[in-house]
Amino acid sequence: MYRGDELDFIEAGKLPALAQAIPDRVRSQGTIDMSFARQGSATLLARSYQAGCLRLRVPRRIESGRPCAVLINTSGGLAEGDILSQSLAWETGSRGTVTTQAAEKVYRAQAEGGKIATRIDVAEHAEAEWLPQETILFDHARLRRDTQINLGTNASFLGIEAIVLGRTAMDEQMQDGMLSDSLRIRREGKLIYADTLRLDGAVEQAVNRPAMGNGACAMAVILYVATGATALLNPLRQVLDHAGGLVAASAWNGMLAVRMLASNGATLRRDIVAALSVLRDGRPLPRVWSC
Repeated sequence: MYRGDELDFIEAGKLPALAQAIPDRVRSQGTIDMSFARQGSATLLARSYQAGCLRLRVPRRIESGRPCAVLINTSGGLAEGDILSQSLAWETGSRGTVTTQAAEKVYRAQAEGGKIATRIDVAEHAEAEWLPQETILFDHARLRRDTQINLGTNASFLGIEAIVLGRTAMDEQMQDGMLSDSLRIRREGKLIYADTLRLDGAVEQAVNRPAMGNGACAMAVILYVATGATALLNPLRQVLDHAGGLVAASAWNGMLAVRMLASNGATLRRDIVAALSVLRDGRPLPRVWSC
């Protein structure tokens, strides 16, 4: 059941395209539409629309002069027919971080599974950080995820997408299921980065292949788009020489990309934290990452 203001929001076409088609068997739906804005020397939360199972909280304490918005899925995870729609914006000159309260869990599904649609708009001279915690897929989970990032002139973006196939600490593995993951970055309307991953069917067998994952069940990609991104490549590689998993970093045209594979989620997280310490100039991660 939707409130009147929620129906107005949907009819206005403000939801990402992936979330506009709502199946009959929706169990839970969440919507976030938020923005940061610059006011003087400070960045403040300018817009905060919340509906369904998604909530947004901004701690009173601002670390390193940047507000940090924390997204919360009150439904506890995604199951059959669930849809999350997230619209995040950084207005001109603003800077801030958006993260999640905990790892997102995707449970067993029988048909379509769950969907997550994220749109990120970063205006000129803004500094955006999109640092969600890991997405954990249980056995027979099905997830379609689409992330669209639009950058203005001299805008910077640091983002991460991490996936764990099963809770390795509980001896759980994702043997079968589906993951369709698409990410696009555009600078002033021009496509500068595209990444698509699709696993369908016998997931465990696929990732065990040497050319796929060589047995790894945890993976991540970190992307940093900024004027000085390429200058951080060597310092980053020095830190990643001590990584617990398999990692690789490359840089081109003002963009730096890091890919990671690990045998478990704990190793992956340690490698992610080490990489982000370089890319965030030593600033501590949001406190929810240490809970």
